[in-house]
Amino acid sequence: MTILLVDNDAAANLVLADMLHKKGYAGLRASDATQALSLVKQHEIRVVVYNQKASGTAGLDFCSSIRSLKKDHYIYFIMVTPKDNKTEKIKGLAQGIDAFMAAPVDHEKLTALVQVGMRISGFSMPKPLKKDLSRKPDFSAYDIPFARIALEKHFVTKEQLAKAFSSQKKEQLAGGRNSGPKTGGTRFPKKTADILVAQGAITEEQRDMIRREMEKDRDIVSETPQQPDISGHPPEQADISGQSPFQVQISNDRLEARLVVKNAFLDRITPDAIAKALAKENIQFKLTDLEKQITTLKTALKETVSFVAARGRPPVPGTDAFISYHFDTNYLKPGKIDAAGRMDYRERGSIPKVAAGDLLATKIPMKTGEPGIDIYNTPIPAPETKDVVLQCGQGAHLSEDGMKVHAQIDGQPHVAVGGAVCVFAELTIDGDVNFTTGNIDFDGNVIVKGTVMNGFTVRCGHLFAKEISGAAIFALGDVVVSEGISNADIKTEGNVKARFVTGSNIKSFGSVMVDKEVIDSKIRSSAKFLSERCTIISSFVSAKTGVSARQIGTDVSAACRIHAGMDENVKKRIQAFDHAINDKKKILETVQKRYEKQSKKQREIHQKIFELAQNQERLASDTGAANALARELDLYFRDQEILEEQIAQDLSAIEALIAEIETIGGEKEAILQWSKEEKGDPVVTVSGAITQGTKLFGIHTSYFPIETIRNVTIREIKHPETDTWQMVIQ
Repeated sequence: MTILLVDNDAAANLVLADMLHKKGYAGLRASDATQALSLVKQHEIRVVVYNQKASGTAGLDFCSSIRSLKKDHYIYFIMVTPKDNKTEKIKGLAQGIDAFMAAPVDHEKLTALVQVGMRISGFSMPKPLKKDLSRKPDFSAYDIPFARIALEKHFVTKEQLAKAFSSQKKEQLAGGRNSGPKTGGTRFPKKTADILVAQGAITEEQRDMIRREMEKDRDIVSETPQQPDISGHPPEQADISGQSPFQVQISNDRLEARLVVKNAFLDRITPDAIAKALAKENIQFKLTDLEKQITTLKTALKETVSFVAARGRPPVPGTDAFISYHFDTNYLKPGKIDAAGRMDYRERGSIPKVAAGDLLATKIPMKTGEPGIDIYNTPIPAPETKDVVLQCGQGAHLSEDGMKVHAQIDGQPHVAVGGAVCVFAELTIDGDVNFTTGNIDFDGNVIVKGTVMNGFTVRCGHLFAKEISGAAIFALGDVVVSEGISNADIKTEGNVKARFVTGSNIKSFGSVMVDKEVIDSKIRSSAKFLSERCTIISSFVSAKTGVSARQIGTDVSAACRIHAGMDENVKKRIQAFDHAINDKKKILETVQKRYEKQSKKQREIHQKIFELAQNQERLASDTGAANALARELDLYFRDQEILEEQIAQDLSAIEALIAEIETIGGEKEAILQWSKEEKGDPVVTVSGAITQGTKLFGIHTSYFPIETIRNVTIREIKHPETDTWQMVIQ
């Protein structure tokens, strides 16, 4: 379910789409009415925002086209107009437009209208109930047809109907005490028609008009409830010869119609009677084995029997596209269980290697589902399937059809956070990274047999080093350090493994594994912080899928702060994307204003050239005047050439900026999608102690132990009775 934005101004449409996306709404964009109608046919649209200046067709005509195209559900229609025209607004509201906005669009107001539209378009009318003489007087046989006609004539909105039905329901629950006709000591609640009039939703004339239409239908129950007989005499036996023997029950998905029949009417069940009952409900599909069902039903001894008389065809769902990788994308394991049943943390798994030309990944295309059809012969669209884009990075090659990625070089395959498939080559530094080597910037794996020294920078795929001391590391893959990390700044899209970490700042989109201790450091992991033998001292640790350590805090050190279940890295990355998009949009707005100003000036020059050319023809006999006009024309032609060049440059800049915004938005969406694949797990496990004063934070709540606790697992859970979150010690 989504929102459709229709505007021939691509930049303005993109701004609205991005704003709504931030509010949590999915949006489609169209440049004109023709493209928009095509999208309405293909997708389940709930709200349309249509700019009056959008090319293709007038707003009222477009609204009517949508209404006729989508009769099975209601689409909330918002019209954006150049100015606030009261007469046009009244006309539009009367003819089916739900809301108006004056340009430029107020984002807060649009968000509020979209929220209203989502609620209204999600409201579904109840199915009409059939008349049943055995039931007590009920207004539903009157109210529901009345509501349907009022909605079809655009006298009311679904929101107004929902409010009226709610009001009537409250009266029923209160025993109809407020008002309504009183009969034989029983007071009935108001009818929907009267409630709508009282609420000012419709006029009395509109109510009476609908009533006259309803009187033409014999099956509508009389507006006035049947007066009960208070004389004490038994009621006369009703003549049932002209009654339909069936009560029709429609399933919520409109895929099945069931006929309910009383035992007294069983002798009147025939295929022809069933066909007429279904036709009366406009049901197009019916079963073919009714004769057999009728024979079985006539032997039934129950007072009331029911059977399925019509069944539609449900839609067949398709399958989403996905990427099949031909190498181990997560080779780095926590460890390996040895023969004695103990975890050997040195055995982390084999590093995958590929040769040039090897197949790395294959895209399995999505398979579109088959639409179904309900018992009214109305098509039911198949569930939408999702597509994925196969991407490749350094050291890899994408096939022309975009379906396969092959290695271009020998090396180590890797999948980046955004989904790009890469192959890292290898660079070996026999000693330290220092003044001899300088900073390292290599599109592949870097193996440092010594130490990455203070003040130096390494940019690479995977990094394998003996030690990192005071350096800055930027890695697309894993950072594996056999000794320790001291006073370093590390940002990586892979995992981090070290013997110890002290005085460092680590941001990892993978897991962080430390063997011995973490001291005075900040660690943010988009996966898990794991070390069964590690002590965390005076540090901040945040891990999306939980924290596991031997001990957190000591009696003499500053308190630790532990976050579990949240992804600080993704949060920061998304903020960076948003800042970049906003900066690009500000530049785009400036360029657009300049482009519009220049276009206006260009039109003025065109007009001036046209006028001068006409004067030149008229003054052809006057040589002096004609020459003066020719010189003036030359000046305007020169200005025109300059303007055309500037306009062309601005158009190129606008296209480039829009492309950049869309690219950044795509990267942002890829990160969000990657993050959604694994839910946060707010759990902290220690085999030793969590000291007093440690601050533990989950996604929704926190826990500060007032005394040292040992050998516990602390997990954030939702209490089923109070519906609140709490930290539970297990």
